[in-house]
This record gives sequence, structure tokens and C-alpha cells, in this order.
Amino acid sequence: MTCEQLAQLYDEYALGVLEGEERAELEAHLARACPTCTPGVAAARGLVSQLALAAPDVAPPAELRAKIMDSVNASGEALRSTTGAVQAKVDQQKTAFPAWAWLVAAMLALVTGYSVRQMNRQNNQLADLRKEIKTATMQTQALQNQLEMDRMVSSVMLSSDSKQLKLEPADKHMPAVHAYLHPHMGVAITADEMPSMPSARTLQLWFVPKSGKPVSAAIFHPDASGQVAFVAPVTIPLNEIAALAVTDEPAGGSPQPTTAIAWIAKVSN
Repeated sequence: MTCEQLAQLYDEYALGVLEGEERAELEAHLARACPTCTPGVAAARGLVSQLALAAPDVAPPAELRAKIMDSVNASGEALRSTTGAVQAKVDQQKTAFPAWAWLVAAMLALVTGYSVRQMNRQNNQLADLRKEIKTATMQTQALQNQLEMDRMVSSVMLSSDSKQLKLEPADKHMPAVHAYLHPHMGVAITADEMPSMPSARTLQLWFVPKSGKPVSAAIFHPDASGQVAFVAPVTIPLNEIAALAVTDEPAGGSPQPTTAIAWIAKVSN
């Protein structure tokens, strides 16, 4: 931190309430006899030390005041003008703002500044906490979604009404993709040890009909461990599906395949 930034902390340091990295930074400046921070802290300490010496004006007892006024009245008319002058001076002193009050006001300003800094710090900590809660909530939701998808995949895979298919890769170095085609629950796709893909590309599943153009079923990416597990709805009648195919497409998918088929399995009816 610069001396200009540390100047705002002199008063808190003098009060003994400065903590953490800010205190360590200021003390580092003082340790090397910084020509700016050293006198600045000394001035702040001087102001705080004066508070211990400041005391409010004490009003004289009412009995003593009465005795003094009786004595003045007994001295005669010659002293009345002097009494008036003294009384005026007393009144002026009463209305004057005592020095200790200025010190108290300065102290209040220091405490107020410290309180504002503490409040800002707490607001920043609260904002960070809210971000952490939001992130945790999103992670929890993603986990719940994944658990629900795994449950759906398991249901389709274990159903006796599902037709199991194996999508063979065009590149023999690639792993196979497995499909489970159910007439009502959809088609479950699973795979292991799939290669990672750039964010600008995606894999796209197609229903290839016996006649007509391929129909998009879903786009998907392998996860960080190379696994694939999802369920896609069947959007054409099962008896019209001739094959399932997967192609490599731009992010977001394509209306029709733009690359050669990477995985395919024929569907027998």
C-alpha cells in the first residue's frame, strides 16, 4: 500500500483497532522510518493522548455561588459595574465551546470512520458469502440433475422392453457407444473412455429413418472422465427407425449432419 492509502489508517492505528494486513503494512512503513507515515501516526497518537487529559468544565456548587453573590451585593454600588463585567465574562465562558468538546468531536469522527470501514468490510464479506452460496446451490442443482439422469438411464437400460444396440465407431481406435431403445421412455446412450472435445464442437445423435432425412435426437459431450450417460426422447415411430448414428458437429448442433458418421448401429424391426 502507498503512503496515501495508509494515511486513512493512522487514526485507527493510534486507537489500537487496526488489524490484519493493513496493520502489518503500516508497521512496515514505520519500521523503516517512512518520512510520511511516521509523523502522520505521531500526530494521530497526539490527538488520542489528549483525550486522556481532557475533562469537561465542572459547574460550581449552588451554595458557593450564592455566597459569592451575597458578598458582591454587600460591597455596594461601586462594585456593581465590576460585577457586571465579571458576570459577562462568566456568561461568555459558559457559551464558549470547551476544548475537551473539540477533542470528543474528533474522537467521534475517528470512531465513525472506523465503523464505516468495518461496515464496508462486512458488506464485502457478505457479498462474497452470497456468491459462495449461489455457486454451491448451482453445484447442488447440477448434482441433482445428474442423479436424476442416471436414474432415468438405469430405468431404460434395465427395462425388458428396451432394445439394446451397439453403435460401432468408424475409427476403430474409438470406443463403442451403447444405446437402449425403449418405445415409451426414449433412448438411453452410454459410453466410456470417450475422448475430450473442444468447446466449439459437440457430438450429435441422429435417428436415421427408413426414408427421408436424419432427425436430430440430442447433442452431448463426454464428461471430464470420458463418460456419456443420457436419455433422449424418441421423436419418430420406432418402426420407422433404420439406424442410430452419431456425428461430430459445431457447438449447438446442426439441422442435418455436416460430417461423416462417426458411430452407427442398425435397428432391426
